[in-house]
Amino acid sequence: MKHFLSLVLLFTFSSPCSGYANQLDGVWRAVLTPQPQMRLVLGLDIEDGVATFISPNQSSKRHALDSFSYDEGSVSFNVDAFNVTFSGQHTNDQIVGEFTQGQTFPLTFHRLDDDDTGRLAYEKQYLGTLEVSGQKLPLRVNVGVTKGGFVGTLDSLAQQSYGIPLDELTIDAQTLKFSAEALSVLYRGESNDEGGYQGLWVQGMPYPLTFAEITEDTPRPELPSSEIGDKGGAVAVLTPDNVEVTYFGTHDADTAYEIGSVSKTFVAYLLALAVRNDELALSTPLAKYFPGAPSTITLESLATHTSGLPRLPQNLVDGAVQQNPYAHYDEAALQQALAQQSVTQTSHAYSNYAVGALGEALAKAQGVSLQTLMQQRIFKPFAMPHSQLALTASPVNEALATPHDIQGNRVQPWRFQALAGAGAVVATLPDMVNYVQQLQQRLQQDDALKQLLLTPRVSAAACCQQALGWLLQEDPAGKVFAWHAGQTAGFVSYVGFYLDGSRAVVVLNNQVADARSYAESLLIDTKD
Repeated sequence: MKHFLSLVLLFTFSSPCSGYANQLDGVWRAVLTPQPQMRLVLGLDIEDGVATFISPNQSSKRHALDSFSYDEGSVSFNVDAFNVTFSGQHTNDQIVGEFTQGQTFPLTFHRLDDDDTGRLAYEKQYLGTLEVSGQKLPLRVNVGVTKGGFVGTLDSLAQQSYGIPLDELTIDAQTLKFSAEALSVLYRGESNDEGGYQGLWVQGMPYPLTFAEITEDTPRPELPSSEIGDKGGAVAVLTPDNVEVTYFGTHDADTAYEIGSVSKTFVAYLLALAVRNDELALSTPLAKYFPGAPSTITLESLATHTSGLPRLPQNLVDGAVQQNPYAHYDEAALQQALAQQSVTQTSHAYSNYAVGALGEALAKAQGVSLQTLMQQRIFKPFAMPHSQLALTASPVNEALATPHDIQGNRVQPWRFQALAGAGAVVATLPDMVNYVQQLQQRLQQDDALKQLLLTPRVSAAACCQQALGWLLQEDPAGKVFAWHAGQTAGFVSYVGFYLDGSRAVVVLNNQVADARSYAESLLIDTKD
C-alpha cells in the first residue's frame, strides 16, 4: 500500500507518423485524471511528421513508438512495451479520444498557443532536500504545462510516494509557489543566483528549502538501496517436508510485522468461504451493506479490482496525516465516499478502497467487526495466535518491529479503521507460515473453495491473472504460483505458493525494500 502512486507512464516517445498531415504540427498537451486525487500532463509534440510523447509530471525518458498514424483526421499511437494505446479524432486545435493503459480514459489534447508555449521553459523537474529532525528527505516537484496553466505533482522519493497533487501552482522567472492539501503543505521560493528557488516549506513549522532544476549536472539523487534483512526481518521457505526459517538481526519468532496488502488475501479468503458456505454470493451487491453505493459494484468486483473504484477514496485526504494516512478514516467517511462515488470504468485497476470496502461489507454480513471475523475464521482456526488488525482504537503491538523507510529512517506504524481490510494485518513469521500451510491444506481438501479463490478472473498485467485477492503467475517452466506483496511506510512483505503445493515463501521485512524480487528468487522452481 502506498498513499499516492503515479500511473506507469515513465517514458517519452518519438516516431515518424504514417499518413502525416501538417495540420497536426504543434505542441499539444492533455490532462489525464486516472483517479480523483491525481492529475497528470501528457504531451504530444509534432513537427514534420515526427512525434514526441511526454509525461512531464513523471519522467523525461525517451522510447520509440511502435506506431503513430494519421488518417482522415483520425490519430492513433501505441507502445507495446507499456501496453499503451491512444486513438482520437483531430478537429482544429483538439485531438479528442481515448487513452488506454489497463483502464481506458477519455483524453483531449489541446494545441498550445504562443502564450502557452512560452511557459514551456518551466516544464521541468525540480529537486530539493528537506531536513527535518536530522532526516534528509529528497523531494521532487514535477511541472507540466497545460492549455492556460500548469499541473504540478510532488514526489517524496525516500518515502516512495509519487504523484502527490500540488494545488495552486505558480512558477515564473522570479517565484515558485504551491500548496499540497494532501500534506497540509505550503511552499514559496524566490529565484536565486543558481537558477533555482530558495524559500520556505511550511508544514506545521517553517523549514528552509531550495529547489534546483534537475539537469545532467544536478541529477535525481541516488537513494540508498536497502536489502531484505538490513534492519531485521524474517523469511520462511516451505516445502511439503520442511520449513526453513531465517531471522535477521535480533528478530525472532515473537517479532511482529505489518504485512500491508497481503492482508487483501485474508479478505479474499473470507469472501470465498462465505460463498462456499452459501452465506452470500459473488454477485451480491455492495449496496446491500452500504446503501447508496453504486449498484454495479459486486463483492466479486471488489475482490478482483474490477469494481471501478479508484485506488483511494476521494475524501481520504480530508484530515489525513502523511505519516499515518489511514488512521482517521472511519465507517462514516467510507459510507459518504461510496454514496457519492460514480463508476464509469470497470476494467482492472488495483484499489485499496475496494478491498477496504469489501472487508467492511463481509463483517456487516456476519454482524460482527472485521477484527472479530478475522479472529473467528482465520486467526483462530489457522493457529495464528499473535495476529491482529492494527486498528486506531487499539494500542500498537509491543512486539512490532521498528519500521524504517528506504533510507533507514524510523517511521510511524500505520493504523486503520474502515479500510483495515486493505492492509491492517500484523503478524509474526510463525503465524504467517501457519497461514500458508492451513490455506493450502484447506484448498487441497475443498475443491469448491479452491475454485472460488484461485480461478483466474481477469488479466491484471502482462505477468499475471487476477483471482480473488491473489495474483496468478506462470514461472519460466509454465508452473503456476499465487502471490501477493505488501508495503506500508516502514514494512514490506510477500507471500507466494505454487498451486501444486510444492513450494511456498513468506518474506517479512521492517524496512522498505524490493521484497518481490527477493522472494521470487527463493520461490520460483527452476527445476524441470
